[in-house]
Amino acid sequence: MFEIIICQIKSNNYIMKKLLLLPLFAISIVATAQTTAIPDANFEQALITLGYDNVIDGVVLTANISGIISLDVNSDSIIDLTGIEDFTALERLDCRNNQLISIDLTQNTALEYLWCQSNQLTNLDVSQNTSLDTLLCGYNQLTNLDVSQNTSLTSLYCSTNQLTSIDVTQNTALEYLGCGHNQLTSLGVSQNTTLTDLDCGGNLLTSIDLTQNTALTDLNCYDNQLTSLDVSQNTALEYLDCRSNQLTSLDVSQNSALISLYCGVNQLTNIDIAGANALTYFNCYGNTITSLDVTLATALIYLNCGVNQLASLDVSQNTALTYLYCYDNQLTSMDLSQNTALFELVCDNNQLTSADVSQNTALTYLNCNNNDLTCLIIANGNNSNFIYFSATINPNLTCIEVDDVAWSSANWTSIDSQTSFSTDCNNPCLPSSINVKTLNTFELYPNPTASTITLNNLLIGDEVSVYNTLGQRVYSSKVTAVTLSINLSELGNNGIYFVSVNDISERVLLSN
Repeated sequence: MFEIIICQIKSNNYIMKKLLLLPLFAISIVATAQTTAIPDANFEQALITLGYDNVIDGVVLTANISGIISLDVNSDSIIDLTGIEDFTALERLDCRNNQLISIDLTQNTALEYLWCQSNQLTNLDVSQNTSLDTLLCGYNQLTNLDVSQNTSLTSLYCSTNQLTSIDVTQNTALEYLGCGHNQLTSLGVSQNTTLTDLDCGGNLLTSIDLTQNTALTDLNCYDNQLTSLDVSQNTALEYLDCRSNQLTSLDVSQNSALISLYCGVNQLTNIDIAGANALTYFNCYGNTITSLDVTLATALIYLNCGVNQLASLDVSQNTALTYLYCYDNQLTSMDLSQNTALFELVCDNNQLTSADVSQNTALTYLNCNNNDLTCLIIANGNNSNFIYFSATINPNLTCIEVDDVAWSSANWTSIDSQTSFSTDCNNPCLPSSINVKTLNTFELYPNPTASTITLNNLLIGDEVSVYNTLGQRVYSSKVTAVTLSINLSELGNNGIYFVSVNDISERVLLSN
């Protein structure tokens, strides 16, 4: 009996000791749980917001972050991303728009997508991130970038850094390359045959070979020092911006898919866009072009050919044209009667003697300053919707034909002192509204006409000529009878024509 009691007491003591040791064991487990240092309070706050931590104490449980696949901490004012090395499963990291000076990604070997642009990075080591598909590190202060180990890269954006060179010869899967606004003097992309989008503008390039990049659809090479550019092999090209270089010629005859072309501020004397019939946006301002044929670019919506040496411009085929900027040229006339969709017209600093926009019923912006205008008709039924109008420095312009005199006088003040508004200026470019006009000794009717006009009271031997608005003679005949019929529809498109008899009388005829 006594032995039994003693044994029971010993057994109970053993159990009590075990029970007393359990809390100490639990404390030991908690005390030894692995943590990762997060010294940047803003980084830790971002982790708290995302639910990976619960208090700012400079650490986070490693178990809470080691399995994270995607982390978005963009625009969180983070200076130090220390702790990112324990995000070992990370595939996507977005840390853009912060204040990072450096970042250690050597342990993040599963990384596929990295967005770290708009920081203050001076160095970026991605040599261990061999699975990278997308790297966006633009708008930093990088002077060097080695992507030779990132052979899976399809998108690389490293624009607006301080790079003097970039080697992408190993990145044969590359589809997008943005390396603009650096200090590159050369760029080799011959190995990047899958490249569809290349932005290398704002560098110091003097040449670039694109003959192997037949998949290219978008090319930005503006603001360089290119003296030549061969895009004949880039037949898929849709967008080309090569403005602000030193190009003396540009051939886009093979680029039938081209939609947008910027080639302004070069040294071009001519440009043939006959092969680029899909063009909708064309800007060639700031060259020395003397002639420009856009008649085949029937889809054209925007045309800027300002600051050139054009003496004529035919836009009669560009019926979709909405914006036309032909300022600072040597134009003496323009026929805009077919451009009924025209919204803005800037034709200042030319030698225009007349301008009629009465058919341009969508027009709301007109600048025709500094010309030789003697007549100006802007009565298009839409004057009250104009957002800008100016016709100053036209010393021979005394009358402007408008929709409403009172409205124009109250709202349009950018005219010369000798100029006034009227609903009927009765000047040489007055829109035809009478079926018969007496032109010296002969009559012309109907006017307007759908096809044929008749001239009456002619003298045998008279010379009759018809000119289009470009000054081209499209018809000439010696008079053999007192009456002559001319089918204008066979001479060209609808618009304004000038009928001359013996080169003495010239009058406007509108054809419907």
